[in-house]
Amino acid sequence: MSTARAVSARHLVLQPRARIAAATIAMLTGFALLTQFGLDVFERGLDPATAAAALYGFFTIWSNSAVALIAAHAGLGGRANGLSHPALLTASAAWIVVVGIIYNTLLAGLNHPPTLLRQAVDFVFHVIAPLAWAAWWLWLRPAGQLGWRHLGVVLPVPLAYCGYSLWIGGQTGRYAYFFIDAGTLGWNQVAINIVGLAALFVAIMAAAILWDRRQPA
Repeated sequence: MSTARAVSARHLVLQPRARIAAATIAMLTGFALLTQFGLDVFERGLDPATAAAALYGFFTIWSNSAVALIAAHAGLGGRANGLSHPALLTASAAWIVVVGIIYNTLLAGLNHPPTLLRQAVDFVFHVIAPLAWAAWWLWLRPAGQLGWRHLGVVLPVPLAYCGYSLWIGGQTGRYAYFFIDAGTLGWNQVAINIVGLAALFVAIMAAAILWDRRQPA
């Protein structure tokens, strides 16, 4: 093995504190997801399939699920590869940061969880998870592993979500977010909004790549 490859391989091994922090974030987000699912099933009387379909109408749930899975993989596996590849670590941080930004600037005033437990779950989804995973990425990720070839990794999940959400909205007439409400805004405006959202994800991913490239490998 060359020296360069040996250095790269060494930096893909996560330090114990990074693994512990990732596992903690995974457990917190995973518990919040299971709690939300359980509340929807038992409090609202939804069958599990309907509850899951309704939950995954929200990008909040997609992004928190991604963080839970990727953080768990990083914490348990101890290496930044596979599901916890540096590009996916970065993309998932971008997804959850966008959730935090959009929710806390545009949507928080529209959401009023009726119980203390639901408020706590909502706080995990929209405040704790975005801050915790972004902080993990800033200080505990294996630095110096990203290149511009990773820029597009950030897009498939948000675009898949938009397709799913629009399909659900078309079936039910209810859209998770006002900016993708095709029934109210029309398809042209929704398309513009999705392009703008994609540009936001790409901009955050590009900023992360620039930051990572200035770090010592």
